[in-house]
Amino acid sequence: MSGTVLDDAVLARADLRKVNLRGAGLRNARLDRADLRDARLGGAFLAGASMRGADLRGAYLRLARLDGADLSDARLEAVEGLTLAQLNRAQLNSGTQLPEGLIGAENAER
Repeated sequence: MSGTVLDDAVLARADLRKVNLRGAGLRNARLDRADLRDARLGGAFLAGASMRGADLRGAYLRLARLDGADLSDARLEAVEGLTLAQLNRAQLNSGTQLPEGLIGAENAER
């Protein structure tokens, strides 16, 4: 599914474990409570996506575009390639579980 265009798709609660969505278009997609554990999302376009409560543990997010993505209550432990700059462009809340050791994460907008 690498490079697939899924803009505006409704994938709430979908089981997307280990799926390869590198470079995929997921703009404004609904991924609330989706299981994205170990998914490959490098370079994916997730701008404006709703990912409330999504499980992204172990996912690869290098260069993923998270501008305006809602990561409220999302699980981001052990994600790979995630940067503070990406988080600063997304919406977080106190329930967002961030990866350990992410420098400056305590200042990310929540």
